[in-house]
Amino acid sequence: MARTSAVATGGRGEAVAAAPAATPRPGRPLRILFVVEPGPLLRFALLVPAIAERGHEVHIGFARGRDWLPVVGRGLPLRAARLLEDLEARFPQVDHAFVPERRQSGWADIALIARALADLAHNADPRYTGAGVLRRRTRKRILGRLRHDDALEPLARRLAVRAGSRLAERTDAALSARMLRTAAALEAAVPPDAAIDRFLGELDPDVVVATGTFRHLSSEVDVLKSARRLGIPTAVFVTSWDNLTNKGAMKFLPDRVLVWNEAQAREAVELHRVPAERVRVTGAHAFDDWFDRAPTRSRADLLAEVGLDPAEPYLAYLCSSRNVARNGEVDFVRAWIGALRSSGDERLRRIGIVVRPHPNAAASWEDVDLGDPAAVVWPRGGAHPVGEQARADFFDTLVHAAAVVGINTTAMIEAAILEKSVLTVLVPSFAQEATLHFHHLLEENGGFLHVATDLTEHERQLSAVLDEDEAGAARRRAFVASFVRPAGLDRPAAPIAAVAIEELAASAVDRRTGPGTLLLRGALSVEAAVGSARRALRRRAAGA
Repeated sequence: MARTSAVATGGRGEAVAAAPAATPRPGRPLRILFVVEPGPLLRFALLVPAIAERGHEVHIGFARGRDWLPVVGRGLPLRAARLLEDLEARFPQVDHAFVPERRQSGWADIALIARALADLAHNADPRYTGAGVLRRRTRKRILGRLRHDDALEPLARRLAVRAGSRLAERTDAALSARMLRTAAALEAAVPPDAAIDRFLGELDPDVVVATGTFRHLSSEVDVLKSARRLGIPTAVFVTSWDNLTNKGAMKFLPDRVLVWNEAQAREAVELHRVPAERVRVTGAHAFDDWFDRAPTRSRADLLAEVGLDPAEPYLAYLCSSRNVARNGEVDFVRAWIGALRSSGDERLRRIGIVVRPHPNAAASWEDVDLGDPAAVVWPRGGAHPVGEQARADFFDTLVHAAAVVGINTTAMIEAAILEKSVLTVLVPSFAQEATLHFHHLLEENGGFLHVATDLTEHERQLSAVLDEDEAGAARRRAFVASFVRPAGLDRPAAPIAAVAIEELAASAVDRRTGPGTLLLRGALSVEAAVGSARRALRRRAAGA
């Protein structure tokens, strides 16, 4: 179908657009390309049906990410394959394909360097001065890639590593801003990829929605660049509560950035320089199911199944991801259980404990013996709450718990939705406060979390919430209303997000390219040609 080129409004606005009402529909079904890595597809298990139920075609375009898992079935990790099969069985207008990758060439090398510098510069902002763990992880992933990628042209690689090392050394506002501008100029000069252009031309979507441009060195940028060249409106969906703070730079300014709440809207504007008029607040669709779900078994039946005494209440301990688990979460849980068993509160000495492994760190718990008959690891192998039984197990574990304890995990938000008291202990090796997203949960920022500086204080807090937690309950309700469902507790977020995508389809696309971009592209074409020739020589040598 024909595309219209027009100029979108620019500059920073002071107000962020409110969530649209979930009622209007376009006059015809839309064709939507939804670009996502296989793992994060699980977070959109409710949004894709909400879009399909409004009559639109959803083409899931899988991008190959850095953490591509072993594949099964149709070339996908098992969990994603099962979800995809379910979606395509329920909705004939949902299908999938694998998005072409940018051809390995000199331009691909320049794109890699531009994205590496953007991610390093993003984390060199002074806001990340205290985020040493995050900055070290970014340095390892990105500088490690640049230093050891022998396919890169040597001089360009040396210059990139030198600039990247400066960014990784310290936070510096001026250096960060300067390098972000440089990275953006390099990115703009890299032309779209012809194979991706053809892919989009054949599919002819009305909208392209991406989900992973914050990830380090994200290749989804290439799809959005081709969409803009073809005049197709683009959006970036914030996948989780930590995407805007705990990942990398956005690396592409789309026509819309779809966020959960006003806090994320501010982060999009302040951290990623998104003009406020391009931001839409939709709520957190991934949590919609927790508002209306009912338990599938009684508390007694659940405890009998996991092997705990139904006569006693229990605590649910929600483990965190690999980034936390590798710093000794198993040892901490053992120390935590020991502190409870020696508490002066008899209830804590007897209380049951269900330790729920994080699905991407379950291997840490496979052979763990907690040495306590009233403490169990369940489910032993961890489980993503995507399939119906897995969601029921997760929900039932939370809804029947007397309280919930964790370090730094999205499941804390789900526990708050279910009106559970949620507690944590600050542990230096876990560095919770060094992650910017953790601060959303703190009381001083409108959060609900009971925070202790040591296990002794934590015991006192646990005893208090087991008696009554009225103040905590009020904070939880306020947090859920503002952070999860800002349009109203009775309004699911997925339909609101679907309407935001519908509205995007009617928006204008700014396809102009500045004269500076064309000049820089011309200058870089020599470097790109050298890089491509070097790659060709390496391929010939390998073939010989």
